[in-house]
Amino acid sequence: MCQFTNLIHWLVLHTPMQIVEHHHHDGMDLFPDYGRQIPFGTGTSILYNYLDYRFKNTTDITFQLITHTCEEYLYGEIRASKPLEYKYHIRVEDEFFSRENDQVYRNGRVYRHCVDRKTGNLISRELIKVNHAKVMYDVSNLNIR
Repeated sequence: MCQFTNLIHWLVLHTPMQIVEHHHHDGMDLFPDYGRQIPFGTGTSILYNYLDYRFKNTTDITFQLITHTCEEYLYGEIRASKPLEYKYHIRVEDEFFSRENDQVYRNGRVYRHCVDRKTGNLISRELIKVNHAKVMYDVSNLNIR
């Protein structure tokens, strides 16, 4: 279920839809980044009857979420009833590991860039997450500040 809601969140971040309720995986970095393709801190937590993930379509565009699985992977796609004026990119900046009171923390800022499809101009840069998560795995091979 966690991977499914993370996928939905990732898809919604790439649209003009509004996220109404979102709970980050805060506080801990549980796994090293072997082959990470999605920035740390872009997940979401759900817990039945307590924590939900909700979003709202405030546009005149109809969106369709499509998901499916195979033996190994979960796949997702979002479709729109007409071409979008903007495209969205999720970027992590200022990412580093720090040592604080004998603990190591992962730090960084995650931004959502809105780019005009025709001109390529940056329309907006929205800070969506500030990471400061305790690292819970072996840190001997990390470059720590």
